[in-house]
Amino acid sequence: MPQSEYPSTELDRTFAPAQNLAVVGPVAGLDVEAARAMLAAAENASPTSRIRLDPRADQRHWAYRTDIGAGTAVTSRPDLATDDLGELMDRVRTREGVRAPVEIVLCGDYAVVHYSHGVGDGLMGVTMVGAAASDPGFAMARSMAPSLPRNATWSALRRHYRSNPRALQDFRRLRAVHKRRDATADGVPTRRIEHWESTKTARAAYMRPEQVAALRSWSKANAPGATGASVSVALLVAALRSEGVPLDEHVMILFNCRRYLDEKHRAEHGNFAIGIPIRLPVLPTPGDVAGVMKQVIDSGWPIAVLGMADARATLKGHRTAPAPAPSEDVVTVPDRPRLAVSDLGTLSLYDHLSWLDDGRPRQMTASLEPDGPDGISILVSQVQGGRSYSASFCSGMIETETVDRALARACADPVGLLSRNTADLRSDGE
Repeated sequence: MPQSEYPSTELDRTFAPAQNLAVVGPVAGLDVEAARAMLAAAENASPTSRIRLDPRADQRHWAYRTDIGAGTAVTSRPDLATDDLGELMDRVRTREGVRAPVEIVLCGDYAVVHYSHGVGDGLMGVTMVGAAASDPGFAMARSMAPSLPRNATWSALRRHYRSNPRALQDFRRLRAVHKRRDATADGVPTRRIEHWESTKTARAAYMRPEQVAALRSWSKANAPGATGASVSVALLVAALRSEGVPLDEHVMILFNCRRYLDEKHRAEHGNFAIGIPIRLPVLPTPGDVAGVMKQVIDSGWPIAVLGMADARATLKGHRTAPAPAPSEDVVTVPDRPRLAVSDLGTLSLYDHLSWLDDGRPRQMTASLEPDGPDGISILVSQVQGGRSYSASFCSGMIETETVDRALARACADPVGLLSRNTADLRSDGE
C-alpha cells in the first residue's frame, strides 16, 4: 500500500460521518491568518500528518491530501453571538456550505473547531482549539501530526492482559453483569420521534471556581475513593432525575484507551476512546460510580471492545459503510433517554492563552453528537478553576428547557444536590 494511504480502523470508519466541535474563549488576539498558518504547520509536519486525512466511512484506506489547505478552512464569523456557547456550537454546526474535514471558525473572542470525528477523537479537538487560539512556534500544531501506530489496539491488548492475566475473566464477568436488557421486553413505553436529525441541539452551562472547590471538598469528606469523573457522572444523573428525566439504567461512560498503551504513544492521534455502558443505581453516589469505573478499567473492557471490533473488521467480506438512511422520517425508541458522559478532567494546556479578564468565564467546551434520538451526551471539562458542561441531544426527545434547568441546578448547587441524594439513600436504607 502506498504511503499516500492510511489504513483506517473500524472505529475511524464508524465515527467518520459524525461531526465534533470544540470552543475556547474568551481570548485576545484571535487572528484568521495566524490560524491558517497553524493549520499549514500541522499539515506540513509530516506527509502522513493526521490532519491531512480525508475520512470516508465506506473505504478502508483513506487518502492523505497532498494539496495543502484543501481539506482545512479558517473563517471569521463575528456575526455569531457568543453569549451562549451551546447555541454558538449549534450555529457553527448548522451553517451553510459543504464541510471540509477540518474547519476553524473565529467568532469574536472565541475560537471554534469543527472537524470530522474520523480525523480524531476528543484529544484532537482539545489540542486543535488550543492551537487555534494561540500556538507560538507551532508546537501544538506539530503535535497533531502523529497517528497512533497501526498495531495500537493489539499492542495495548497484549500489554494489559500479559501484566494482568486474570483481567480477561473479570472482563467477561463484568460484561454479563452490565448486559443491557431488551427495553421492550421490560415493558418500557416507546416514543415516536420525527426528523430527529434536524432537532439535534447543544446546551451549555458553567460551574464557577467557588462551586468547584466546594464540590471537591465535599467529595473528599463524603465520597472516599471518588474521582472527578465519578463525581461528574453522579452529579449529572442526579440533576437530570431531579428534573423528572426517566433515564435508562445504563450510563455510557467514555474511556480513553490510551491508558493501556506505552507512555510514548499516549499523546498520538486517532480514534481510541470508547463508551462503555454501565448499569448504575437510580441515584448513584460518586463512590458507586468510581468503584465500577475502576473495575472496568482494570478488566481491560474498553480495549477489549476495540480488539473485538478490529477482529470483526478483518473477516472476509466485512466492510464498514454508512448506516442506511431510514425509509421513514420517524424513529421509535424507548421512552427513557440514554445518558453518555465524557469527563476530560483539568486542561492545563490552555494556561498560556491570553484570557480576557472581563467577567466572562474562561472555558473550553465541546459538542459530542448523540448516537440516536434517545441519546444525551454530556461533556465535562475544567479550565482555569471552573467547569464547563455541554449537553448534545434531540429536542424532540428531551425538552431543551429541561436540560437547561438540570445543568443550571448542577452548576449552581452541586453540593446540595449530591448531599440531598446521599441523605435520601441513607434514609431509604435504614
